[in-house]
Amino acid sequence: MTQPEIVTDQARLEELCHAWRKGGCFAFDTEFIRDETYHAALCLIQVAVGGQVVVVDPTADVDVAAFWALVCDPAVLTIVHAGKEDFDVCLRETGRPPRNVFDVQIAAGFVGLGYPLSLSRLILALLHKRIAKGLTLTDWLRRPLTDEQVRYAVEDVAHLPAAHERLSALLEKTGRASWAAEEFKRFEHAHFYKPPIQDRLLRLKGARKLDDVGLAVLERLVEWRERWARERNRPIRALVRDDILVEIARRRPTRPAQLEVFRGFPQARNPRVIGEILRLIHEGAATPRQDRPQPHEFREESPMLRAALDVLSAYARARCHAEGVANELVGGTARLRELMDFRLGRSAEQPALLSGWRAEFIGRRLVDLLEGRTELHLTGWPDKLHLEVITHTDA
Repeated sequence: MTQPEIVTDQARLEELCHAWRKGGCFAFDTEFIRDETYHAALCLIQVAVGGQVVVVDPTADVDVAAFWALVCDPAVLTIVHAGKEDFDVCLRETGRPPRNVFDVQIAAGFVGLGYPLSLSRLILALLHKRIAKGLTLTDWLRRPLTDEQVRYAVEDVAHLPAAHERLSALLEKTGRASWAAEEFKRFEHAHFYKPPIQDRLLRLKGARKLDDVGLAVLERLVEWRERWARERNRPIRALVRDDILVEIARRRPTRPAQLEVFRGFPQARNPRVIGEILRLIHEGAATPRQDRPQPHEFREESPMLRAALDVLSAYARARCHAEGVANELVGGTARLRELMDFRLGRSAEQPALLSGWRAEFIGRRLVDLLEGRTELHLTGWPDKLHLEVITHTDA
């Protein structure tokens, strides 16, 4: 392997960024560590252009703003693999999301390779080349870098341009380039990197069992913890663990002694922290009803509705398998349930399966199945099992 250029000089970085912008296309990856911090500590940026790899060292005396400006340039194509976390760093550093993205992991899901594929599996399946597995426990901040670290960093990006070229051809051949482009567009919206507070609350284990008052308290606690971590650049859970926050929101203690009994909560004896938590509990509990987060709605579904959901799921998986589109890109049971709720009048919000490429590929077919315009036949038992779709022409 040819030793890559390692950039530690500001003038050289800006010279390269100018050249990459003129070229109109580049691939990149990053190495970062976030074990002990709120913000990811950026350790390396690897760039592949025209068969060459350059490694930028942000830990040296070099400002990488010129590089992030390149990522945000709509006139330049940026190629990545599973780029969300890389672009999260871009958004933090510049306040802007990327533009004009091609993510090879997403593209692979539209051409029969599966999703989500690790880089090593994707390159093997697409280009028939083996690359090194990830160095999951390596210290990327340590200098000098070892030969193994440099080799891994180079391999992490070197094959992305070739993967992009091959995947672009396959997307055009299958007529799915516009579908992939629609998915790539999600990277260009800042809200993609930080879900709404309601979604973040309900992802915490146990939060779905809270009532609206408990969720209002939890919302205050979560925002306070995040602000504390961001201001000190500490991990979010360094102050209070998720499960303890949820339990505090459930019990809603009113006295310091009631907080001291929580196991695994060393800050319980910090008067400042305890005072802040009690204040937030009081504020959250006093939130007007119309301003409280809405609790997760548990529905007792009839056996036939559950069976209908199973049928939709079976058809979605069968169609994805037959057409070479990853079921994980279409969406799982939650999206199917959204569709059913919409058709039953339980929700006024248009489901994801009825917009964009998902509607074209499967959403409208699922509605036809729900409303009796099509039916499924299981054929080819047992060796060539197949779900056959029968359309009623008189429907």
